[in-house]
Amino acid sequence: MKEPERLKLNLSANSSGRCERCGYGLKHRDNTGLRDWCKRCIDVWQRRQIMTDAAAERRILKLVGSLYLDAKLDDLDEQVREKLLALGNGQDVFMFGPVGTGKTHAMAALIRHYTYEGFQVERINFDDFCAQVRSTMSPVSRKTEWDLIEPLKEVDKLFIDDLGLRAKQETDFSYVTLYSILNKRQERRLTTFISSNKSIEQLGQSFDARVASRLRTALLIEFTGQDRRRC
Repeated sequence: MKEPERLKLNLSANSSGRCERCGYGLKHRDNTGLRDWCKRCIDVWQRRQIMTDAAAERRILKLVGSLYLDAKLDDLDEQVREKLLALGNGQDVFMFGPVGTGKTHAMAALIRHYTYEGFQVERINFDDFCAQVRSTMSPVSRKTEWDLIEPLKEVDKLFIDDLGLRAKQETDFSYVTLYSILNKRQERRLTTFISSNKSIEQLGQSFDARVASRLRTALLIEFTGQDRRRC
Protein backbone atom coordinates (compact mmCIF):
# COMPACT_ATOMS: atom_id res chain seq x y z
CA MET A 1 0.00 0.00 0.00
CA LYS A 2 1.44 3.35 -1.01
CA GLU A 3 2.24 5.65 1.86
CA PRO A 4 0.13 8.84 1.63
CA GLU A 5 1.97 12.07 0.91
CA ARG A 6 2.67 14.11 4.01
CA LEU A 7 3.59 17.71 4.59
CA LYS A 8 6.19 18.76 7.13
CA LEU A 9 6.37 22.21 8.60
CA ASN A 10 9.55 24.18 8.14
CA LEU A 11 8.95 26.99 10.59
CA SER A 12 12.22 28.75 9.87
CA ALA A 13 11.82 28.78 6.08
CA ASN A 14 8.93 31.18 5.73
CA SER A 15 7.48 32.64 8.90
CA SER A 16 6.06 35.88 7.48
CA GLY A 17 3.23 36.81 5.16
CA ARG A 18 -0.23 35.33 4.75
CA CYS A 19 -1.33 31.83 3.86
CA GLU A 20 -1.91 31.39 0.12
CA ARG A 21 -4.86 29.09 0.80
CA CYS A 22 -6.98 30.85 3.45
CA GLY A 23 -5.56 34.33 3.05
CA TYR A 24 -5.13 35.27 6.70
CA GLY A 25 -3.08 32.71 8.64
CA LEU A 26 0.68 33.15 8.91
CA LYS A 27 2.24 30.91 6.29
CA HIS A 28 4.94 28.28 6.66
CA ARG A 29 6.46 26.67 3.58
CA ASP A 30 5.89 22.91 3.48
CA ASN A 31 8.49 20.27 2.68
CA THR A 32 7.66 20.28 -1.05
CA GLY A 33 8.32 24.00 -1.37
CA LEU A 34 5.09 24.34 -3.34
CA ARG A 35 2.63 25.44 -0.67
CA ASP A 36 2.96 28.59 1.39
CA TRP A 37 0.13 27.72 3.75
CA CYS A 38 -0.60 28.28 7.43
CA LYS A 39 -0.36 25.42 9.90
CA ARG A 40 -4.16 24.99 10.06
CA CYS A 41 -4.47 24.64 6.28
CA ILE A 42 -1.58 22.18 6.19
CA ASP A 43 -3.21 20.13 8.96
CA VAL A 44 -6.51 20.04 7.01
CA TRP A 45 -4.68 18.94 3.84
CA GLN A 46 -2.80 16.20 5.70
CA ARG A 47 -5.95 14.96 7.40
CA ARG A 48 -7.71 14.64 4.06
CA GLN A 49 -4.85 12.61 2.58
CA ILE A 50 -4.81 9.97 5.30
CA MET A 51 -8.52 9.78 6.11
CA THR A 52 -10.31 6.55 5.23
CA ASP A 53 -14.00 6.31 4.33
CA ALA A 54 -14.58 4.14 7.39
CA ALA A 55 -13.05 6.71 9.73
CA ALA A 56 -15.02 9.54 8.11
CA GLU A 57 -18.31 7.66 8.37
CA ARG A 58 -17.72 6.83 12.03
CA ARG A 59 -17.09 10.49 12.79
CA ILE A 60 -20.15 11.63 10.84
CA LEU A 61 -22.36 9.08 12.61
CA LYS A 62 -21.14 10.32 15.99
CA LEU A 63 -21.92 13.94 15.08
CA VAL A 64 -25.28 13.64 13.29
CA GLY A 65 -26.77 10.32 14.39
CA SER A 66 -28.32 7.67 12.16
CA LEU A 67 -31.33 9.81 11.21
CA TYR A 68 -29.22 12.29 9.25
CA LEU A 69 -26.34 10.00 8.30
CA ASP A 70 -27.17 10.06 4.59
CA ALA A 71 -27.70 13.85 4.33
CA LYS A 72 -25.73 15.32 1.43
CA LEU A 73 -25.24 18.76 -0.07
CA ASP A 74 -27.03 17.61 -3.22
CA ASP A 75 -30.20 17.37 -1.09
CA LEU A 76 -30.22 21.14 -0.58
CA ASP A 77 -31.79 23.81 -2.72
CA GLU A 78 -29.35 24.73 -5.50
CA GLN A 79 -29.11 28.40 -4.52
CA VAL A 80 -28.53 27.53 -0.86
CA ARG A 81 -25.89 24.97 -1.81
CA GLU A 82 -24.04 27.47 -4.01
CA LYS A 83 -24.00 30.07 -1.25
CA LEU A 84 -22.67 27.60 1.28
CA LEU A 85 -19.92 26.34 -1.01
CA ALA A 86 -18.87 29.90 -1.79
CA LEU A 87 -18.40 30.89 1.86
CA GLY A 88 -15.53 33.20 2.62
CA ASN A 89 -12.93 32.10 5.15
CA GLY A 90 -14.21 32.69 8.65
CA GLN A 91 -17.70 33.71 7.56
CA ASP A 92 -20.42 32.46 9.89
CA VAL A 93 -23.75 31.01 8.76
CA PHE A 94 -27.08 31.60 10.51
CA MET A 95 -29.92 29.28 9.47
CA PHE A 96 -33.35 30.13 10.81
CA GLY A 97 -36.97 29.16 10.26
CA PRO A 98 -39.86 27.13 11.69
CA VAL A 99 -39.50 23.64 13.12
CA GLY A 100 -39.00 20.85 10.60
CA THR A 101 -38.01 22.95 7.58
CA GLY A 102 -34.62 21.32 7.01
CA LYS A 103 -32.08 23.24 9.11
CA THR A 104 -30.64 20.20 10.89
CA HIS A 105 -30.59 18.23 7.63
CA ALA A 106 -28.57 21.03 6.03
CA MET A 107 -26.16 21.01 8.95
CA ALA A 108 -25.69 17.25 8.66
CA ALA A 109 -24.96 17.61 4.94
CA LEU A 110 -22.33 20.25 5.68
CA ILE A 111 -20.79 18.12 8.42
CA ARG A 112 -20.42 15.26 5.93
CA HIS A 113 -18.86 17.60 3.36
CA TYR A 114 -16.33 19.18 5.73
CA THR A 115 -15.39 15.90 7.39
CA TYR A 116 -14.39 14.40 4.05
CA GLU A 117 -12.52 17.61 3.20
CA GLY A 118 -10.29 17.04 6.22
CA PHE A 119 -11.62 19.71 8.58
CA GLN A 120 -12.03 19.16 12.30
CA VAL A 121 -15.78 19.36 12.90
CA GLU A 122 -17.84 19.54 16.08
CA ARG A 123 -21.60 19.82 16.62
CA ILE A 124 -23.48 20.72 19.79
CA ASN A 125 -27.09 21.22 20.78
CA PHE A 126 -26.79 24.47 22.70
CA ASP A 127 -29.11 23.67 25.62
CA ASP A 128 -27.59 20.22 26.06
CA PHE A 129 -24.11 21.70 25.98
CA CYS A 130 -25.00 24.29 28.63
CA ALA A 131 -26.32 21.48 30.84
CA GLN A 132 -23.08 19.60 30.33
CA VAL A 133 -21.02 22.66 31.27
CA ARG A 134 -23.12 23.17 34.42
CA SER A 135 -22.41 19.57 35.43
CA THR A 136 -18.72 20.46 35.80
CA MET A 137 -19.67 22.49 38.87
CA SER A 138 -20.32 19.25 40.74
CA PRO A 139 -17.59 18.41 43.29
CA VAL A 140 -17.21 14.96 41.72
CA SER A 141 -16.70 16.27 38.18
CA ARG A 142 -13.32 15.55 36.64
CA LYS A 143 -13.75 18.25 33.99
CA THR A 144 -13.88 22.02 34.23
CA GLU A 145 -15.86 24.56 32.21
CA TRP A 146 -12.62 25.36 30.42
CA ASP A 147 -12.18 21.72 29.37
CA LEU A 148 -15.54 21.78 27.55
CA ILE A 149 -15.70 25.32 26.18
CA GLU A 150 -12.13 25.99 25.05
CA PRO A 151 -11.95 23.24 22.35
CA LEU A 152 -15.04 24.74 20.67
CA LYS A 153 -13.19 28.03 20.26
CA GLU A 154 -10.47 26.30 18.24
CA VAL A 155 -12.15 23.59 16.12
CA ASP A 156 -12.14 24.28 12.36
CA LYS A 157 -15.93 24.14 11.88
CA LEU A 158 -18.42 24.40 14.73
CA PHE A 159 -22.14 23.65 14.37
CA ILE A 160 -24.49 25.00 17.06
CA ASP A 161 -27.95 23.48 16.64
CA ASP A 162 -31.24 24.73 18.10
CA LEU A 163 -30.01 27.99 19.57
CA GLY A 164 -32.57 29.89 21.66
CA LEU A 165 -35.09 27.17 22.45
CA ARG A 166 -36.26 28.89 25.61
CA ALA A 167 -39.45 30.91 25.29
CA LYS A 168 -38.18 33.45 27.81
CA GLN A 169 -34.91 35.33 28.13
CA GLU A 170 -31.82 33.15 28.35
CA THR A 171 -29.88 32.96 31.60
CA ASP A 172 -26.69 34.92 32.17
CA PHE A 173 -24.86 31.61 32.16
CA SER A 174 -26.13 30.72 28.68
CA TYR A 175 -25.31 34.20 27.40
CA VAL A 176 -21.74 34.15 28.71
CA THR A 177 -21.19 30.66 27.31
CA LEU A 178 -22.40 31.60 23.82
CA TYR A 179 -20.66 34.97 23.74
CA SER A 180 -17.36 33.47 24.86
CA ILE A 181 -17.41 30.85 22.09
CA LEU A 182 -18.71 33.06 19.30
CA ASN A 183 -16.52 36.05 20.08
CA LYS A 184 -13.29 34.07 20.21
CA ARG A 185 -14.10 32.14 17.03
CA GLN A 186 -14.76 35.35 15.13
CA GLU A 187 -11.47 36.77 16.36
CA ARG A 188 -9.75 33.65 15.01
CA ARG A 189 -11.80 33.75 11.79
CA LEU A 190 -13.22 30.27 12.31
CA THR A 191 -16.61 29.55 10.76
CA THR A 192 -19.54 28.83 13.04
CA PHE A 193 -22.83 27.42 11.71
CA ILE A 194 -25.88 28.21 13.85
CA SER A 195 -29.47 27.03 13.49
CA SER A 196 -32.46 28.48 15.32
CA ASN A 197 -36.23 28.68 15.18
CA LYS A 198 -35.83 32.36 16.08
CA SER A 199 -34.76 35.35 14.02
CA ILE A 200 -31.66 37.37 14.93
CA GLU A 201 -33.88 40.06 16.42
CA GLN A 202 -35.61 37.50 18.65
CA LEU A 203 -32.25 36.05 19.72
CA GLY A 204 -31.11 39.56 20.57
CA GLN A 205 -34.00 39.75 23.03
CA SER A 206 -33.28 36.27 24.41
CA PHE A 207 -29.55 36.80 24.84
CA ASP A 208 -28.09 40.26 24.31
CA ALA A 209 -27.66 42.91 21.62
CA ARG A 210 -23.96 42.03 21.37
CA VAL A 211 -24.80 38.46 20.36
CA ALA A 212 -27.29 39.73 17.78
CA SER A 213 -24.69 42.14 16.40
CA ARG A 214 -22.22 39.33 15.82
CA LEU A 215 -24.83 37.15 14.17
CA ARG A 216 -25.72 39.92 11.70
CA THR A 217 -22.31 39.51 10.07
CA ALA A 218 -23.19 35.92 9.14
CA LEU A 219 -24.60 34.59 5.90
CA LEU A 220 -28.35 34.46 6.61
CA ILE A 221 -30.33 31.52 5.22
CA GLU A 222 -34.05 31.36 5.91
CA PHE A 223 -35.82 28.00 5.77
CA THR A 224 -39.54 28.10 5.03
CA GLY A 225 -42.37 25.67 4.35
CA GLN A 226 -44.28 23.05 6.26
CA ASP A 227 -42.95 20.78 8.98
CA ARG A 228 -41.42 17.90 7.00
CA ARG A 229 -41.49 15.64 10.03
CA ARG A 230 -45.27 15.55 9.82
CA CYS A 231 -45.29 14.45 6.20
